[in-house]
Amino acid sequence: MAKFLNRMMNEYENEEESIITPKNARIAAVLLCVFFIVIGLAFGDFFKTAKGVFLGGAVAQLLFRQHELTIGKSIKSENPQSMTVSNYMVRLIIKGLTVFVAIQNPDVGIIGCILGLLSVPYGIYALAFADWIIHRKTGKEV
Repeated sequence: MAKFLNRMMNEYENEEESIITPKNARIAAVLLCVFFIVIGLAFGDFFKTAKGVFLGGAVAQLLFRQHELTIGKSIKSENPQSMTVSNYMVRLIIKGLTVFVAIQNPDVGIIGCILGLLSVPYGIYALAFADWIIHRKTGKEV
């Protein structure tokens, strides 16, 4: 497992032509949150949806940063698999608590909260798709 994580980190650090970076992932996630808030206008309850997207998006950004900080530590630990699993479980519990708070609070939209929590993964997918389009048009291999 440690060899696999080391190889992934080396590829991640040596990736010069790719637009998939943590900074770009954060920007794409924020843009998706703005898009979700604008979509909330169409459903009538704008402020409720906006509060949900803000809550979910903020938690997603913080969890992404926590993941980014702990991946290096898990590579250097003696048992990287157990550390990775335990960090994943902590992030999963935090996401569950965020959804629970959104359900319990009538001023926060649950759909907006879930969309906000999904903003980081979908932002990364959008970047990967854009990277694929750029490499396809330039003729370089991905």
